[in-house]
Amino acid sequence: MSTFTEFWRGLAPRARWGLAAGALAALAVTAGLGYWALRAEQRVLFADLSPRDAATMTAELERLKIPYRLENEGNTILVDSAAVYSTRHKLMGKELPLQGTVGLELFNQADIGMTDFAQKVNYQRALQGELTRTILSLEAVQGARVHLALPEQGVFKKAAAQPKAGVTLTMKPGQQLERSQVQGIQRLVASAVPQARPEDVTVVDQRGVPLAGRAGGEDGAADGDEQLDGKRSVETYLARKLTGVLDRALGVGQGMASVDVTLNQDRLRVTTESVLPGAPASDGSLPAGVLVREKSQSRPGPAGSDAAPTEVAHQDNEYQVGRRVEHLVRAPGVITRLSVAVVVRQALDERRLEQVRQLAATAVGLDRARGDAIVVHALDELTAAAPAGLPAPPPAAATVAARPAAALPEPWLAAISVLLLALLALAGRRLRRPAAPAARPALSLQEREAALGQVRAWVHSDQTGGGGQP
Repeated sequence: MSTFTEFWRGLAPRARWGLAAGALAALAVTAGLGYWALRAEQRVLFADLSPRDAATMTAELERLKIPYRLENEGNTILVDSAAVYSTRHKLMGKELPLQGTVGLELFNQADIGMTDFAQKVNYQRALQGELTRTILSLEAVQGARVHLALPEQGVFKKAAAQPKAGVTLTMKPGQQLERSQVQGIQRLVASAVPQARPEDVTVVDQRGVPLAGRAGGEDGAADGDEQLDGKRSVETYLARKLTGVLDRALGVGQGMASVDVTLNQDRLRVTTESVLPGAPASDGSLPAGVLVREKSQSRPGPAGSDAAPTEVAHQDNEYQVGRRVEHLVRAPGVITRLSVAVVVRQALDERRLEQVRQLAATAVGLDRARGDAIVVHALDELTAAAPAGLPAPPPAAATVAARPAAALPEPWLAAISVLLLALLALAGRRLRRPAAPAARPALSLQEREAALGQVRAWVHSDQTGGGGQP
């Protein structure tokens, strides 16, 4: 100890401060390394949680006394990596009310004193929660809420209104549901609610835009969006089919097709009832139908005369004739008119144009009796018939051939751009660099001797002046 004290006293104040700072730095580095080596690694328990779900999860973790840490503005929960899976299983087994919904776990603890009205409310809440959880399992859905309107029913009372439902969806960024997926959600909700129909389920997104609702009025007619989608899908299918036939017959890109259809969106229901005649009788008489009941009665006649008593018999036969009932339902979307336009690039004679016309008419199922129309023209004829003021379009072959020569490929353009930027940066750096000082010319022999003589004179004068002092 005395040796360190002597050593410390022997140091200058500046050296003491340096030694103390070095010791403190070494101690801090050692503590940091120890904390980094001994600290527990944390992994993500749950990510992308809503504030409500994060609050529910953290409250349960605090109740279980499990240390955790929040990141990403409180939307991500991290726990010890050794306990991440066990903690996740514990939380998922608690049946926590995530997304603000509760399911059938409401009935795990039965309350004897609960009224019938409270039971109905809990059943509706549980049904809404289970449907919400099922919808949330879809990949593109971030949040969902389900509202059910269940009419009141009883033993001696039949519900006059149909049950209805409303679904609000919050989509993930960049995600969108297709029409078939929206219809699947409608059928899912309708199948879970007794006596509900898919058209009675309204689906809207987070902006309030209806994705699906009641399809038309009470007669089942389709709405405008569905009519337009049906027309577009039929036209796209027929145009793609016709284009494929033209590519194989004339060559790829040598034929263009456009199809326009007119659809009948009326739903028709026809009921036909007819009577089936019975089989003819064995004696050749007219058919009398099928005997379904026979009843015979006999009673004695009047006994007022001297003649022998008579007996009166009465027979009652019931026949039934066959009956056939047919229900014909014609779905909307029947094609009532079809118009086809075909343009070929090559100049064809009338015979080949007629062949292309017949080929296109057969490919799309053209029906002349229905009023369908088809037009086939060559591109050269249309270009020659254009007005003089309009410039003629360039040939496709020339455009395709000239395109590689007119423009450089994208990799070359990128390389040239990088090279130009590097040259500009190098030039700017050279301009910002300060100019080097000009080099002084070397002294000649006479100049060196003159400078040496001046130095000797200065030294001699200093020595002489110093010797004369007392």
